[in-house]
Amino acid sequence: MTSRVFDHVLVIMFENQYRGYVLQNPYFRRLAREGIQLGNYFGVMHPSQTNYIVSIAGALCNVTSDGPPPLIEERTIVDLIEEAPGRVRWKAYMDSYVPDSAPWTPDFHPIDLPPYFSKHNPFSSFASIVRNEARWQRVQNEATLFADLLNGELPEYAWFTPNIWHDGHWVEGTTEDCKPRAPRLVDQSARWLEDFFGRLRFPGEHSNLPPRTMVVITFDEADFEADYMPDQASAYDGPNQVYTVLLGDGIAPGFEEEGYNHYSLLRTIEMNFELGHLGKNDAGANWFQFLWKRRFRWSGSESTPITARGALAAAGHAGALFVAYAADDGFLRVRTRAEGRWSEEELLPVDGSGGIAMASTFTELLLVVRPANGVLQYLTYDLQRGWSAAGPLPGAPSAEAFAMAPFDGNQRVMLALRKEDGSVDTYAWSGGQWGPAVAAAAAQTDGELALGTLGASLYLIVKTPGAQTMNVVSYNSAPFNVVTVPTNAYGGAQDTTSIDAWSPSAFPVAHFSAQPDQNNEREPLTRPYESGGPMAVAALDGVLHLVHPAPGNPQLMTETFSIAGVMTASQPVSYKKENSPTSSNGFGTLAEAGWSHQSPMFGARCAAGGALAMARAGDEIVLLSRAAAGAPIELRLGRYEKSEG
Repeated sequence: MTSRVFDHVLVIMFENQYRGYVLQNPYFRRLAREGIQLGNYFGVMHPSQTNYIVSIAGALCNVTSDGPPPLIEERTIVDLIEEAPGRVRWKAYMDSYVPDSAPWTPDFHPIDLPPYFSKHNPFSSFASIVRNEARWQRVQNEATLFADLLNGELPEYAWFTPNIWHDGHWVEGTTEDCKPRAPRLVDQSARWLEDFFGRLRFPGEHSNLPPRTMVVITFDEADFEADYMPDQASAYDGPNQVYTVLLGDGIAPGFEEEGYNHYSLLRTIEMNFELGHLGKNDAGANWFQFLWKRRFRWSGSESTPITARGALAAAGHAGALFVAYAADDGFLRVRTRAEGRWSEEELLPVDGSGGIAMASTFTELLLVVRPANGVLQYLTYDLQRGWSAAGPLPGAPSAEAFAMAPFDGNQRVMLALRKEDGSVDTYAWSGGQWGPAVAAAAAQTDGELALGTLGASLYLIVKTPGAQTMNVVSYNSAPFNVVTVPTNAYGGAQDTTSIDAWSPSAFPVAHFSAQPDQNNEREPLTRPYESGGPMAVAALDGVLHLVHPAPGNPQLMTETFSIAGVMTASQPVSYKKENSPTSSNGFGTLAEAGWSHQSPMFGARCAAGGALAMARAGDEIVLLSRAAAGAPIELRLGRYEKSEG
């Protein structure tokens, strides 16, 4: 992954439109056909300025409004670029900006110069740029862009913000923010972009841009001030889903359905230029591996030496896959798999006939079992001391179903268990001790549950009570995904997000899209997914993979979630005006993040008496499955592979 697939990138960000609205414009639709359309791309939050900030900083930096924030003392992609070995340069071009109108001084503060606005210039919000004269001089205007192109000086990383009219925020020549914004402001942006690209002779073989330049056309956010009402006629896709297209001489037309957001774009640029990462939401974000012709694929099935009649669990640890399973006598056996070879079976004198869950931190493996008496026990394993003796969890909780996952950068482990009444309690393992029981109140269920980790977030997935659909509840473990929201035009303290707490709201495992109605008009579609049995989940390269049987059919199905930087609301999410003083607006939460399309795993089944377990081990995901009672345990590997063409 060291070879560049583009030598230059030019990011152009427009304003406040749903993807479906933009695609109604003929010019934007034509560009989507000529490039790679990212059909499941999301803005990160609202309002506008938040999305500009995350695009260069990898986190919101506690910016939650369009007002000018105090200068932010956080690192950005500028720091990564200037620290990188080799020739990597950057420059930001701001349409209609007049640099000489506000000369730089040591105590310089950026100001608005309409139709240029600093809230659409993320570089103006960071102290390391504003307080550094050489860096600030790299923020220029559109005239400098054309001069740089003429002189062969386009930097490797270039950002372009159109002015307040050209980006579709206000009506040309006015301060009017018309309602609705589409189609009038979409068409206005399209006319400007067509003229702008015309002067660049782009796209095409005679382009004035350097060879191997990737141009990214995206929008900061969807038009959140237009109500999202899936049960009423409309013309847009899911909440905060935006038009994003990649264009360039090295870009073959295509359509990508995986989920991405602005963190994904930042991570792709970091990967291409070997910049490292900022250690925030960019670090674990899903990125555009398709540009390197890499695709995730599941292998065919392999036989295993495991003879498990009961429960099954797996976890990656110390470079190997550990698999625990209950044999006919109910006692546990453990095998490891490393470099494609299985170890001999090891007996653990622990009754796991009622269920098993396993997870790993950097230093140890944690195993939780449910013996015949129903009271959960746990064991630990490390390379120095091997397996510990089994002991009960504090409080001796019992469970109808349970699951575990590591989180917080593999420093802690979370255990979630369903009690007899359908409520879910969770316990965090840290520093060799269990924390107290914490209720995940929104995760009520009458069936299976699974726990997965993506970036800084935990996701608890449960069967919906009385239905076959699934709900998901989030838990944030990172300080950089906490925002404190002052009262403003779009929210207040009730919209503050949390850390180390479960969301008070559950959301469906569902795909946001649109479909034509009987009049051939695009209508919003939220497609909830259903499960008919056990669920297994694991993450690889910023993508959370969920596997389960179909309802009424043992065929295994899979869908993915890959939206980085999702925050956890402190208050329940509600869009009813009467609830607004005590409910979250849902900005930046699971309320605005959708799953991928669902697909079958042909040849893989899990019927009554079957079992599933999944874990990441190295650079692949391992899925273990038993098709039915008495059937052998099969193994499938999921990984990114180079594709031809």
